[in-house]
Amino acid sequence: MIMLKKLTFAPFFLIAFSLLIPQINSLLASYDFIFSLSANSLIQLIKIAFLISLACLFFSLFVTLASDLKIILPVIILSALLPLLFLNTSLAIILVVTITISLFLTYLSLQSTLKSYLTFQPAALLGPAVRHLSGFLILSFCLIYFFSSSKIIAQNGFQIPDSLIDTALKMTPLPAQNQSGQTEQTQLPAISSDQIKLLKNNPELLKQSGIDPKLLDSLSVPQEAIEAPADLIKDTIKQTVKDQVQNFIKPYASFIPAVLTVLLFITLQSITSFINLLIYPLIWLTFLILEKVGFTKFTTEMRPVKKLMV
Repeated sequence: MIMLKKLTFAPFFLIAFSLLIPQINSLLASYDFIFSLSANSLIQLIKIAFLISLACLFFSLFVTLASDLKIILPVIILSALLPLLFLNTSLAIILVVTITISLFLTYLSLQSTLKSYLTFQPAALLGPAVRHLSGFLILSFCLIYFFSSSKIIAQNGFQIPDSLIDTALKMTPLPAQNQSGQTEQTQLPAISSDQIKLLKNNPELLKQSGIDPKLLDSLSVPQEAIEAPADLIKDTIKQTVKDQVQNFIKPYASFIPAVLTVLLFITLQSITSFINLLIYPLIWLTFLILEKVGFTKFTTEMRPVKKLMV
């Protein structure tokens, strides 16, 4: 019975961790994920941050209740081997090593804290461990992201994602258009085809008015050809901006993987830090429930205190 209690949170930790690793694998498919400003990308990052916090919480609870390396070490090894099922072998080996180190350091830190506390305050004792472990895991994931993005850029080169250019163009005002989609500068007088034909047959009338007869050629062009499509203008501007940016960053291509990794770390760390604010009351509530149902018990000790007297 005691052994089952110590292993209570181990399955929860393994389930959360097994859900987390496939989500990390989606980050490695392309380096432009970090540039995407869509709602789907934000939801994906929030999901990853949530699973990181959840896995760290369950591991801290497991270590606190188990408090035995013989029980904890097999769980650490089993969780560290999970990347081998989902990731490329070379990247998975790096993650196996970094996860093992991160979990083991968290175990040592928690053991030191649990042996030295005077009053058991779960949020104050376990909260820092959850926060530090989440930081270690984010560093581990960013490390393999660096190697993955470096390989992709070395093979295919770096291209500015179209989504980033589109977002920038949306913030740039284009020439004002009238209701027909035609810019004010290119708007031509409305003349019917019969009138144009009549004027062509009588070019002397135009010359008397000081108008060049060649102007009729432009008026005879179909309206669809006169009106410059907005999409064509945007595509031209988009390609021009993209080429200029590509030429600017080309000399710094070797630094791009490092920059992408830093951006990913800052993004995940910021989201995870916000989610971890909810971890403290959740830890307190967990131990309150465990105490109420009789799963855990607390004892009060009277210890001698040594005081100086002169």
